Amino acid sequence: MEVYERIKKIREDLFNGSNIEFAKAIEEKPNTTSNWMSGSRKVGLEVIEKILSRLPQINSGWLLSGEGTMLKSGGSDDPYLITKSGIKYYLLPNGKFLMQVPFVPVKAYAKYVDECRDAEPDESLDEYNFIVDQIGHGKYMAFEIKGDSMDDDTRRSLANGDIILGRELKYEYWKEKLHTKEYPNWIIVLDNTILCKQIINQDLEKGIITCHSLNPSPEYGDFDLKLNDVRQMFNIIQRVSNMA
Repeated sequence: MEVYERIKKIREDLFNGSNIEFAKAIEEKPNTTSNWMSGSRKVGLEVIEKILSRLPQINSGWLLSGEGTMLKSGGSDDPYLITKSGIKYYLLPNGKFLMQVPFVPVKAYAKYVDECRDAEPDESLDEYNFIVDQIGHGKYMAFEIKGDSMDDDTRRSLANGDIILGRELKYEYWKEKLHTKEYPNWIIVLDNTILCKQIINQDLEKGIITCHSLNPSPEYGDFDLKLNDVRQMFNIIQRVSNMA
């Protein structure tokens, strides 16, 4: 059974064959999910990640390779590792890992910002799944992208509704030269909002970074931020597109 056939089985068994209900459950367009299941549209890792994150009862090993049962059962899907920062890793049959991290959707931006400002982290955040090649031991978060400032209609875009995986850069490293060539895109948490930007310049002496949007519209011009006004910074290391 191919992966698109396993996706079709999820639709048949959990949604009584309704493509509309299946698409709604995973927040995707019905014509896109229909193309997955017909085999006419490639099913990549982003598709797998989206299904596993929206339907956590699905056994990741089964969806990827057909091994085991479709639905999780008891302790058979216990984490392979839980890091000190609470990130859960599940070993997949292909040697990769399903990584489960706290997730901040757009609707939770204000709440998250308040908690960062008050230094009272919330333990009740939703979680989001990513498929990764190796285990990381830093602090990771998932954020939903808001707006179109980072959308330039190219493959590098971070479009409205995309989900990104960010790795936090500890405060003690902010005064060093940031690795902006290796990690051009960043999540920046301020006292009043959460930004997704590129960092194109850094003044080490003044503690200032210059933020850049991919969208060429004049309303998204470059601007400077004082690092003293920043609460958290995350390297963006992976993206799940809102489009298949």
